[in-house]
Parts: sequence; structure tokens; C-alpha cells
Amino acid sequence: MTRPASPHRPRLQRFQPVERIKPQVVKTAVWLWLIAAVVQLVSSALALTEAQELLADLTAEVAQGFPAEDAGTRERVAVGVLALLLGTAGLLALLELGFVIALNRGKRWARIVLVLLAVVVLVHAVIAVGGLRSTFLVGLVVASGVAVLAVIASFLPAARVWFGGGEKR
Repeated sequence: MTRPASPHRPRLQRFQPVERIKPQVVKTAVWLWLIAAVVQLVSSALALTEAQELLADLTAEVAQGFPAEDAGTRERVAVGVLALLLGTAGLLALLELGFVIALNRGKRWARIVLVLLAVVVLVHAVIAVGGLRSTFLVGLVVASGVAVLAVIASFLPAARVWFGGGEKR
């Protein structure tokens, strides 16, 4: 027995990937994060130009708080605090840049991580400005304000489609 010939079927068209169009609010959020990171880096770098004055101020504060300690210990503590406060700003800015790449690619988790990072940046700015007396560190406060604006922009309803949160209403 032979099989009857099957009727000719046309080939099915393969679906072509549809290019998603990035909403303007996502582009705005990415640019705001980039601005915040650059302002943080520049502010910290400029504060390093005043490192001797900042170190003298911190050493005086440590001496006032811990008068029984010897001068070498007080200076080491002041150097450690200064390095921690100024180095953390650079590290936070680099982390922001890394997570902004994921945000730009539409990764939903990047928004959450950047919210947490914005909180850390804000707390760091308050501590740094409160502990160090440098006009350049005002840039950290500005950067944290820009980061908060970037978080708000990334959670606007128009951004939900880009991050896979449903249809835009």
C-alpha cells in the first residue's frame, strides 16, 4: 500500500522579532543616573584637592573626641575616615554606572537595585557633608537629588512596558 500524496502546504512564515521602542522616561532615567554618577566622581575628585585641609579638620575632631589617644592613632583614624568617605563615593558611582547599563537594557531587577543604591548614595552624602567641610562635597548632595529623580522617572507608568510590567495605560 502506498501512501497518498499529501497536499502541498505553504511554508509558515517565521515571526520576526519586533524591536521594542524605549520610552522617553527610561531614556531620561538613564541620563539622570549618568549625570548623578559623573557629579559624584567629579565632586569626590575635587574634594581630594583639599585632602590636607580635610585631614587636618578630621584629626582635630578625632583629637577632641578622643583626647587620651596618642597623635599617631588619631591621625590614622582620620586618614581611614577620609579614605572611607571619599573612596565610597567613587565606588558608588561605578556601581551606578554598571547598573544603569542593565537598566538601559530593560532589566527589571536593575530598577530595584538602583533604588537601594540611591538610598545608600543619599545616606553617604549626608554623612560625608556632615563629617567633612568641603564645598566640593555639595556635589554629593546634588548627585543624590538627581539619583532620586532618576528613580522616580524609572518607575513612572510609561516605563512599565519597557521593564515588562504590563501594558501602558
